[in-house]
Amino acid sequence: MMARILDKDTRIIDIDFGPVSVQVGRVDLEFKPATVSLTKNGTAQLLNSIPVTVQNCGSFIQYSRIDLDFMVKNNEIVIPVDASIQRTSPVPLGYSNNGNNFDQIEEFIYVFTRPLNNTNLAASINGEYYETLRDMGLDRSEGPVVGGAGGNLAEQVAGLAGWPNQSQCIYAEKRMYSYNESLGATQSNGQLEGAPANITYNTLMGMPVLDSVTTWGAMEGITGPNLHCYRVVINRTQTFPALANVFTNVAVAGDTKLDFPPVSIRFLCKDPDYSEGQYLTRLANAMNNIAEDGPTA
Repeated sequence: MMARILDKDTRIIDIDFGPVSVQVGRVDLEFKPATVSLTKNGTAQLLNSIPVTVQNCGSFIQYSRIDLDFMVKNNEIVIPVDASIQRTSPVPLGYSNNGNNFDQIEEFIYVFTRPLNNTNLAASINGEYYETLRDMGLDRSEGPVVGGAGGNLAEQVAGLAGWPNQSQCIYAEKRMYSYNESLGATQSNGQLEGAPANITYNTLMGMPVLDSVTTWGAMEGITGPNLHCYRVVINRTQTFPALANVFTNVAVAGDTKLDFPPVSIRFLCKDPDYSEGQYLTRLANAMNNIAEDGPTA
């Protein structure tokens, strides 16, 4: 994907994530899912997904790199003056039966001028990096120091480039989804029949509701050579804390299906008419934490 040229001073930078349909299943008396499937064309952009028998199975990361090399070759720089974020649905469509209805579903969009450590993110099979990705893209945000296997978790996620700061974050968005049991059919609200000793469904929930949307980022000048874009979904719908005799839904099998919609992020950009010095300063601010000969995406 590249920037589209409207005229000599105007560009549209278009970032697209395809839809992903996630289905997870859990057997009775288990705290984690036993089956998972991810389908639809957005799976072609998957950088990572959490496998079965692991906490938060059904979570995933999509990645897209936008090629802006021509801007560097031409000494071009543009600054976003407007951002349009479009979805075909405000929430993921689907259902959740006998699931974790108290934890929220989290979705993040990040547009960086530099990559994270994609090699480590792609290789992870334990989901240890997902919650670390919650806090990026502001000057005072920081990653955790202690990591798995005795390593520095922040370095494992962001590489030697350091934690992304605000100058390196063009745009970021976080969405929170939750289940409202008053909108579902449950044993407790009387909409489901069944004797306590022979319950197949304890809770039947439809689509989650949108709780909140938060955005941040610099919206500063873009000069390339690339934009690195991530969509992170943390899905706990069939994962429970390992606490025996606490959660009624653990006693019965559960399954959840969520269709995460496609997302389009468009920046309308104008030429800020920077001087050569301003251009070089912006380029340095966008890329200055990348170590020489360090790992790249």
